[in-house]
Amino acid sequence: MTAPLRQTRTHLMALFEKLGLHPRGDLGQNFLIDLNLLECIVAEADLGPDDVVLEIGAGTGGLTTFL
Repeated sequence: MTAPLRQTRTHLMALFEKLGLHPRGDLGQNFLIDLNLLECIVAEADLGPDDVVLEIGAGTGGLTTFL
């Protein structure tokens, strides 16, 4: 597995600014950056090598990296 990218709020805000993106929490646009929570989600999913996962919604790759 690729080492998880440490995504902090400050890092993401700077990236969004650089790319001209303006995420809106009031539209449900939230970004999961807690590495412990990401690990728990993937562990609870109990995925096997033949499982297929469909992620809904574009994000910053936090969950994708763990999957």
